Amino acid sequence: MHTFKAKVVKGKGRGKKIGFPTINLDPVNFNIDYGVYLVEAKIGEKTYKGLLHFGRKETFNEGVSVEAHLKDFNFEVCPKNVIIKILKRIRDIRKFNNVDELKDQIKKDLFYICN
Repeated sequence: MHTFKAKVVKGKGRGKKIGFPTINLDPVNFNIDYGVYLVEAKIGEKTYKGLLHFGRKETFNEGVSVEAHLKDFNFEVCPKNVIIKILKRIRDIRKFNNVDELKDQIKKDLFYICN
């Protein structure tokens, strides 16, 4: 397993708009392959399970981003840093035909948080 500290940076707010808010991370210290991962994120004294996307935003034809959707996290709070522990690689980055296909895949990916 790989653990690293990352700085939280401002995103575009697209995750929130499609129903899956995220915190965006500075990719400087990332030494993992592009993909979607099951993670634990430590923010302050609390730990949250979540999904981490690292790679190009293929569906939106955008460059590399690192963002995490965390279960039970208050996304209105903006921490300065987060410690990410990679638990498992779930899948490769894919391009979806539309936002609805992307949302359906995120719902499938969320299954990993519950198990």
